[in-house]
Amino acid sequence: MELAKEIVDGLASIQNSNILPEEAFLQLLDIIMLYISKNNNGKSIATVHPSKSDLIKAAVANVSCLFIEAARHDYDEESLKHFLHNEHINGHRIETLCSTYINNKQNIQTQLELTGNSLPHIVDIDWRLHHCVKISTRFTNVPIYNIRISTKECNQVRHVIFTCTIQQLQELVYKLKDAIRHIEKMSNI
Repeated sequence: MELAKEIVDGLASIQNSNILPEEAFLQLLDIIMLYISKNNNGKSIATVHPSKSDLIKAAVANVSCLFIEAARHDYDEESLKHFLHNEHINGHRIETLCSTYINNKQNIQTQLELTGNSLPHIVDIDWRLHHCVKISTRFTNVPIYNIRISTKECNQVRHVIFTCTIQQLQELVYKLKDAIRHIEKMSNI
């Protein structure tokens, strides 16, 4: 995980209780988690420490970046402490910061999934073979495959259902194998 130097410097500065009192720090963490989970309930950043509103805004941005990047990289508590120690961020507030992150990690990752723009993932495929003997007035004697692909996006499962002949199914399988070969070739570069 990498963070910009300004963010790391900002995280180091909020460790100083002379700059940010302990009560304001705890309120700040609560408000950050409410903002990330999109459950603000009308709480404002300005109420935390009105005399230093610029400091509070910067602290919210810095801690939010830390939590989001740590959740993106699936850091556990020890990994986050190790990262902060490597960035020379030390202080008694590290424990509170890390415990707040761990207590809300799943919620942060859920919000990241909901705001992502990734494509749906295929989670299941069902198929059924039918044999079509007659269409309208002519006899066909052709096997027909009913395919149902289940996709998952943002914790929602959707189904794509289509019908195809054996030739169309073979073409679909060939194109999927071709895509796999292309991806493997790209990953070896």
